[in-house]
Amino acid sequence: MQRLIVDGYNVVHAWQSLKRLLTTASLEAARDELIRRLSVLGMVSGEEVTVVFDAHHSEAMSNSEEIVDGVRVVFTRKGHSADHSIERLAYRAGESGDVITVATSDRFQRDVVRGMGGAVISSLELERRVIDAEQEMSRRVRRYQ
Repeated sequence: MQRLIVDGYNVVHAWQSLKRLLTTASLEAARDELIRRLSVLGMVSGEEVTVVFDAHHSEAMSNSEEIVDGVRVVFTRKGHSADHSIERLAYRAGESGDVITVATSDRFQRDVVRGMGGAVISSLELERRVIDAEQEMSRRVRRYQ
């Protein structure tokens, strides 16, 4: 299985459209837009998509997970970073033989994932892939209208 693991806040701060939402709307709006767009990518590519967000200000003692529009959304528990969760997810998925790609521009995170045998793309490369998927989805929708 192909798995894409996304460093959520790293991407939010890297994409201009999402950074704009941080200032004009809210952090929640930026997260929701990222999830919506990742959902399109997952539908088009067939990859299982997981996005991980830090929840440093949360009092939760365990990670929270939910599926939103086909995207697995993970919020880390109190005191745990998204990086730590991403590493653990990548390790487990790699152990099961899945093909792993992690989307982050965090240099240390990229090195760790590569060391585990996973592929890494930058946040901006992820944005290019999402735009391509959105264009492909539009073509598919027009074809059936």
